[in-house]
Amino acid sequence: MKICEFKPISIDDISAMADLLIHRQNFEGEVFPFLKNSCLNVKYATDILGKLFVNNKVIGIGAFTNNELVGYIIGEIKIDTLRGRHVWVPYEGIAIRMDQSSELIRNLYAKVSVAWLEQGCFMHYTIIPLGNQMYYDAYQRLSFFIQQVHGVMNMEDYKPFENVSDAEIRVANKMDSEMMGKMSSIIQSYHNSAPTFEPALPEVVLDMKAAYKSIVEENDEMFLIAIKDMKELGFQEYCPITSDLMTPDNGVELGVAGTYYSQMGRGVGKKLMNEGCRIMKEKGYNSMITDWRITNLASSTFWPKCGFKPVAYRMVRYINSNIAWANFNNPSIKLL
Repeated sequence: MKICEFKPISIDDISAMADLLIHRQNFEGEVFPFLKNSCLNVKYATDILGKLFVNNKVIGIGAFTNNELVGYIIGEIKIDTLRGRHVWVPYEGIAIRMDQSSELIRNLYAKVSVAWLEQGCFMHYTIIPLGNQMYYDAYQRLSFFIQQVHGVMNMEDYKPFENVSDAEIRVANKMDSEMMGKMSSIIQSYHNSAPTFEPALPEVVLDMKAAYKSIVEENDEMFLIAIKDMKELGFQEYCPITSDLMTPDNGVELGVAGTYYSQMGRGVGKKLMNEGCRIMKEKGYNSMITDWRITNLASSTFWPKCGFKPVAYRMVRYINSNIAWANFNNPSIKLL
């Protein structure tokens, strides 16, 4: 790695950041042709980076060689109920020049992570592109792990499943509000069990139930439900997307989907998928996106079978918060 000067990055560096980001995405587009979309231009990259700095508390570091930016990492300082105080590096939050090595990514993180810890952020989330293996390799060697997979499917490549359930598949309506509420805990129950072990906070479960009951009234979303003997078995929810650097033009999102444990292996999800793809093709969509927790065995097995190919990972690192005081700057160390 060439000798670099590492400096805090700011809104004044957006133009140089946008150039690096576009070059990164041009390479991604060679691997994933659907990413050569309407957003792949300097204006879009400049605007999206500008909004990050204007609308959020962003802390980032840039690497400069001969006063030229050759790489950067920027992260948003966030606070919410589920993740607490944390840093979120979005898809456009990291890029390095093509002639640089993965060691630059590791060095950028080493610098910026100190600033994040000073903000009390010991959980670091980042969305990394998968077209260039260098990003994934660097984060693996920084002790990050994969939490979520973001996938894209070309609708023309979808091959309908055979041997599916005999359940009825129909579009949910306002009369199905209570039924949807009952199914609101399906995904959370999978995540709550082995090997994911995601906590199911009572208040979150309650909020989710209320959201599912009202979602059938949303005009832009379509819920498919599988029913047999007047009982719900599973569901899928679809909604149109606005393309960005990580998603294709003319795409639709499979936002949430679930099948009861008792119905697993009976072809319910397969029949829902067949019908969902048929309807979305009729609506003129070319691509479908979805994401799943990698430790959810059902999801991480089923969605690739449908034809979804990973385009990005959400990777996470949890740092022991004791580092805030258990370090060699602590005066008590000198007394030992």
